[in-house]
Amino acid sequence: MNQPSNDSGDQPSSNQPQQPQQPQQGNFPSPPPGSYPPPPANYPPPGGYGPPPGNFPPPPGNYPPPPGNFPPPPGNFGPPQGNYPPPPGYYPPPASGYPVASMSIGDGLSWSFKQLGKHIGPLLVSTLVFGIILVALSGALYGTLAAVSPGTVDYSCESSAFFYSGSMAMGPLGTLISLLGNLVILAVSGVIFAAYLGGLLDIANGGPVSVGSFFKPRNVGNMVIVMLIIGVLTSIGSFLCFIPGLLVSIFTMFATVALLDRNLSPIDALKASFEIVKAKFIDCLLVWLMAIAIIAVGALLCGIGLLAAIPVAFLFEIFAYRRITGGNVAPAV
Repeated sequence: MNQPSNDSGDQPSSNQPQQPQQPQQGNFPSPPPGSYPPPPANYPPPGGYGPPPGNFPPPPGNYPPPPGNFPPPPGNFGPPQGNYPPPPGYYPPPASGYPVASMSIGDGLSWSFKQLGKHIGPLLVSTLVFGIILVALSGALYGTLAAVSPGTVDYSCESSAFFYSGSMAMGPLGTLISLLGNLVILAVSGVIFAAYLGGLLDIANGGPVSVGSFFKPRNVGNMVIVMLIIGVLTSIGSFLCFIPGLLVSIFTMFATVALLDRNLSPIDALKASFEIVKAKFIDCLLVWLMAIAIIAVGALLCGIGLLAAIPVAFLFEIFAYRRITGGNVAPAV
């Protein structure tokens, strides 16, 4: 007699062997029933992985530090290819002395006036502010001397850019006030020069320049010292038939610029200026005379012309300093 057939396709027939059920690890759904081959004998347990096949030794636990001195790579590597200009204002320090080169007075004047037009706002504002400060200090000193030494003060002021000189005849109190007042003006002048020349060097370097660039004093202490030394030497030279004072002024004309540009000490800045002028005396003498002429022309225009003449004269001096020493200046375009 025929057995009744099983209508359900999900259950295996009674004559098929049942596969043993493997225990499940974790929360995994049970596989559908069916005929599955057993796993290999060395199959890793669920959730973990056995070591890789093969005999690999374990890595060492302590790694020695790399050597500190690496030898240079083999081969001779020359300079980089291509014509890459040096960064503005950069020049290698000389092995002995300073490299000297000639400069053109016409190029210097053209560059200075073009930079004045390009940065007219910051230059005029800073020059006006600093001029007002120094004139106010000089006026306050004169008024104080006249008050404490009536009838004995013989004060005269010869202004040249930010510098001034005076001669006085007064009593002991007036002499003390004059000494202290001039020290105050010297300190303020050092701060002004450290900020003003720093802004002009930024122009020569081709960097961004604003009004604030001229109100950031740099290397103030050394600037005050070098200005004091120049003032003392010039005064001593002026008493010696006037000519030695002019020579001191010429040979120290680049001291303040070199001090800021190369971050030198006061003595090294004076030595640098002396070496530069000695190597190119004729060029430097022409630069000095041209700067004095620019200031004189500006002073003739009722003093208002000094607002343009002072920055042009200092820019001209910086241009000469950079060109004579082999440095670079940003093009005035």
